[in-house]
Amino acid sequence: MTNAVIVIMATIAIAFSLFALLVVTYNWLQSKRQGYPLEAQIEAALLPIIFQGICAAYRLGERAVDEGYERLRGADKKLIADSIYAMLPDKIGNFDLTLVKSIITRERFEQLVQNVFDSFDRFYVEHKAHFDELFEEWKKTHQPLSKEEAPA
Repeated sequence: MTNAVIVIMATIAIAFSLFALLVVTYNWLQSKRQGYPLEAQIEAALLPIIFQGICAAYRLGERAVDEGYERLRGADKKLIADSIYAMLPDKIGNFDLTLVKSIITRERFEQLVQNVFDSFDRFYVEHKAHFDELFEEWKKTHQPLSKEEAPA
């Protein structure tokens, strides 16, 4: 009887392990490129919208500072940019929204947002010295706000 219980428990453990592996694999595959014929074109058509989402996140970050709040953290900005998926227009390039969402899942969209941001960040880091020079020149012609002038 104990051998039968051990075999049953081992079978259950193996079944649950396989199920967990399949769930993890499914989620991983959902976020990867699926190889659909129009996938690359749809992703390219989404790029301007993704940039708009990233810019909106930065604008909200500026607003937070202007209104006296702490600067938005990277994760906060990513949530804002990722939220654009729910706001996608009816047409993206020449593609209908239903086609776009059937090929580009929310998880894939979020990965695209991350890829675009990483590309932007690499560009900024590569040219940081240039941007620092521009900022130093700008500071020469501008004064910091006094406490009275600073946004509340």
